[in-house]
Amino acid sequence: MIILFSPNFAVTEQAWQVYFTDPGKKCKNCTTPEDALAGLLDNCRTSFYGAFYDISAERIINALIRAHGRGVDVKLVTDDENFSGPGINMLLEAGIAIVTDNSPSLMHNKFAVADGELVFTGSYNTTDNCGHKNNNNAVIFRSAELAEIYLVEFEEMFKSRIFGNKKETGPFAELTRDYYADVNGIDINVYFAPENNVEKIILNRIKKAKSSVYFLCFSFTSDDIGEMLITRHKEGLKVAGIFEKKGINNDYSEYTKMKIEGVPVETDSNIHVMHHKVIVIDGYRVITGSYNLSANANTKNDENIIIIDSSEIALLY
Repeated sequence: MIILFSPNFAVTEQAWQVYFTDPGKKCKNCTTPEDALAGLLDNCRTSFYGAFYDISAERIINALIRAHGRGVDVKLVTDDENFSGPGINMLLEAGIAIVTDNSPSLMHNKFAVADGELVFTGSYNTTDNCGHKNNNNAVIFRSAELAEIYLVEFEEMFKSRIFGNKKETGPFAELTRDYYADVNGIDINVYFAPENNVEKIILNRIKKAKSSVYFLCFSFTSDDIGEMLITRHKEGLKVAGIFEKKGINNDYSEYTKMKIEGVPVETDSNIHVMHHKVIVIDGYRVITGSYNLSANANTKNDENIIIIDSSEIALLY
């Protein structure tokens, strides 16, 4: 069984749940990523370890403080550029331990592990904009095996203060580090940047696609992934995507190139931000997480992706 959270945070028996923000407020009974994370915190029993690029949403700040106040071990990692403001001050005053990165690049992760078995991840930053104005997604899984993968990465940042590492740390780490979990029959792989060369992993998945690749991307500046998608489109694969419109005039954006090459790509219509970082392959494989399709995400920032092989979950995305 998995503890999941409907709008009233009731317990259900599903093994996973997917959440999307509702910027247009068109869905009266939908549970958003903010709802889910707040519910996760309010139902947390022993520990909550979160790595979020930005932590400022009042509802999440209050939920973190409540959890800490009832004895939950709350530990956080965030980016040093966002280590300020009333929310951070409230957390520090409550006695919650927060570690910031010591890298010139970004600690751009968005994931949390609760009670050693519940994993929360996706594109959602814990901010009011990401929760209410921007298009975002999140997923919760219950799996101690999956949680351990994220916990190793969390401890690397929180305890060892290692950020932006180009390769896995420790003797034989690349051979012993686990990236795979079977969650109720769903194959899941988790990878981290910059140490795992996430771009190469994504390229390999796209190269192996048999019927379709669809994407939603806030920032898409990777020439290699852009060229791969154009090539697969010319080979007859169904390729289509949505770009955040505010980035398409960037000299490095892949939007114009793909448009010229005939790939059906469009821009979003949200007056705020389409913040997703999602790829859906062959109608059964979803790649999501914090990772934008960019050089910085691949070689500099601390990032994560989760690759989920489930046609049911892929249909939602």
